Amino acid sequence: MKIGIDMGGSHVAIGIVNENGKIIEKFGKDIKTVGDQAKAEISTYIIEIISKIKENHNIEKIGIGSPGTPRDGVLTNLINLKIKEFYISSILMEHFDIPVLLKNDAKCAGLAEKTYGALKEYQDAVFLCLGTGIGASVFMNGKELKPIQNPGMEIGHMVIDKNGIKCNCGKTGCFETLCSIKRLKDKLIDEMNLSKKVSSKELLEILKWRAKEENIKKILEEYIDNLNIGLSNIIDIFAPQAICLGGGFVYFEEILYKPFLEKYYNERKSFYKDRIPDIKLALLGNDAGIIGATIWQKWEKIV
Repeated sequence: MKIGIDMGGSHVAIGIVNENGKIIEKFGKDIKTVGDQAKAEISTYIIEIISKIKENHNIEKIGIGSPGTPRDGVLTNLINLKIKEFYISSILMEHFDIPVLLKNDAKCAGLAEKTYGALKEYQDAVFLCLGTGIGASVFMNGKELKPIQNPGMEIGHMVIDKNGIKCNCGKTGCFETLCSIKRLKDKLIDEMNLSKKVSSKELLEILKWRAKEENIKKILEEYIDNLNIGLSNIIDIFAPQAICLGGGFVYFEEILYKPFLEKYYNERKSFYKDRIPDIKLALLGNDAGIIGATIWQKWEKIV
């Protein structure tokens, strides 16, 4: 058995994954802190859960998918958690003496969708993880596109609106300041005067009967417009056969995905008007990051 850990910008999910890429048990915790406090909160929780798992399972490997740039066993530049360096590998290996492997979280999720999910049949594809931020994984000729020096594919930080709001990365008007699910939720919560603690599930229930209100409709339409602009840029650069939308976005299928598809296929903003990529909703949902964290090394050997 392997343990997959999906460390997002505001949530940690841990799963026991078998050889077939199936999650047999899953755990999760929202992260309420940032900086050194977040490092302590995350480390304590992961150690607690792995200790429980080891009571009943023989664990051969721990894989962690995290935002930022994993390098030499260290997680770096976790922007939304305000963490510059996180020595999570050494912390876990000291406790458990089990190999710990690190990879960018969006790339883990993309590999899972390419192996088991919505992108399985495509050679050229882009996976977008729309959550606290926006991460991406790109495949060309059936292989993951990987620059030599850095993980790259920081599509969430391409500028969509130079007059937009400042991003946590320091730039202005980044794609993720307009189209991350966190940003959308924050705008809707403020507009509807809801508690900051409202869950995605609760928010969706409220939107079922308030989505047609003019002020709410405007927010949703602006989100869809900006997502369309972002995807048109991605299509012009990579010319994929398909784009898969994952992360927290999958929970907003009725509110966002279906209206977006209608606009996307009607407007066709890409340069490649005769070859419009398929748009897919992630089949593995938020489990993709956990699964991908346990298979990426094996996947690289295959290709």
